[in-house]
Amino acid sequence: MSDDRLVLSSAAPGEHRIDDLAVVDVDGAPLVVCTGFYTVWSWAPLQDAWLERPLAYAFAEDPLAAAYPDARNDVDSVAVAVSDGRVVVAAGGDEQGPAVWDLASGALLRGASYDEPYVSSIAAVRGEGPALFVVGSGVHWDGLRVLGPSADVPSVELDAGSVWGLASARIDGRPLVAGGGEEEVAVWDVANGAEVASFHLDDEQRAYAVAFSRLNGGPVVVAGTDSGNVYAFDLSGDEDDDPIHEPLTGHEGEINALDVATVGDRAIVVTGGADGTVRFWDLAGGRPAGPPATGHEASVEAVTITTLRDRPVAVTAGRDGVVRVWDLSF
Repeated sequence: MSDDRLVLSSAAPGEHRIDDLAVVDVDGAPLVVCTGFYTVWSWAPLQDAWLERPLAYAFAEDPLAAAYPDARNDVDSVAVAVSDGRVVVAAGGDEQGPAVWDLASGALLRGASYDEPYVSSIAAVRGEGPALFVVGSGVHWDGLRVLGPSADVPSVELDAGSVWGLASARIDGRPLVAGGGEEEVAVWDVANGAEVASFHLDDEQRAYAVAFSRLNGGPVVVAGTDSGNVYAFDLSGDEDDDPIHEPLTGHEGEINALDVATVGDRAIVVTGGADGTVRFWDLAGGRPAGPPATGHEASVEAVTITTLRDRPVAVTAGRDGVVRVWDLSF
C-alpha cells in the first residue's frame, strides 16, 4: 500500500548501503551528501541526480601513508557546511579519524593522522564565523573535538565521556552541542567549552541520536536510545532534569537517527530505527503523529529534516541504499 507522505524515493547508484547523510542548502536548493562503504555521493533531490564524490585520501599528509599506497577512505559519518562560498564535507568512521574536504574538487582541506582516534559521529556546529565541526567517539576515546575547515584553525577539546550521537544548534546566541552517551545526554557551549546541562537516561540506555527543538518558547533536547525510547528534556533551567513526559515508544530495537522540526505550530520528531521503520511523533503531546512509514527494507541509519519546494520534509536513508523524502505537512 502506498504512503501519501512519500514525496521522493531514489536509490544510490551501484546498490550501495547508506550509513549517514547530511543536507546543505546550495543556491536555494537542498543537496544531500551520503556516505556508505568507502564511497561519498551527493544527491540533488529536485533533479534526482546522483554524483559520486571522490575525495583525496584523508591520511595523505601523514608520513606513514607511503606504506599504504592502495589505502582508501573508510567513512561512515558525515557533516556538511558552507564555508567561504564552497561546500565543505567533514567525515570519519569507525576505522578512520576525521578529515575535511572541498566537496566540489575533492581536495583535502584538513587531513587525518594515523594516531588520531576514530569517529562515531560528526556534526556541523551551528553558529557564526567559519565552518566548525564537532566530533565524538563512543568506543575509542572520551571527549569531543571541535575542528575548523582547515589545519590553520586549531582543534578544541571538550571534556566529555563516550559520545555516540551529536547535534548542534544556536540557542539564545550561543552555539550549543548535544551529545548522547552512556545513560545520559549532555549539552556544551562550544564558545567556552562549558557543560550547560546533563540529563539521565533510565536502565543503562545509550543515546545514539540527539537533536534540539523548542516547546512553549523554550529550548529542549531530544534523544533516541538503543532501547527504542525517545526522551525530551527541558533546557531552560526552570525545571528539574526529569523528562518532559514519559519516553515515547514504538520502535522494535534501537533508534539510530532522529531530527526535529516545528511544522505549523507543533514540534515533530522523526526517528529512524534498526527495525526499518520511520516514525513521526508529536513532541508536545508525547504521542505518535500518524502511523509509522515502512518503505525502507533494512535498518534506517540517517534522518535529516530540511525543506523541499518550500515545504518541510524528512530525508531518510539506510542499509537498503535508498534515500526517501517524507512530507511533514500532515
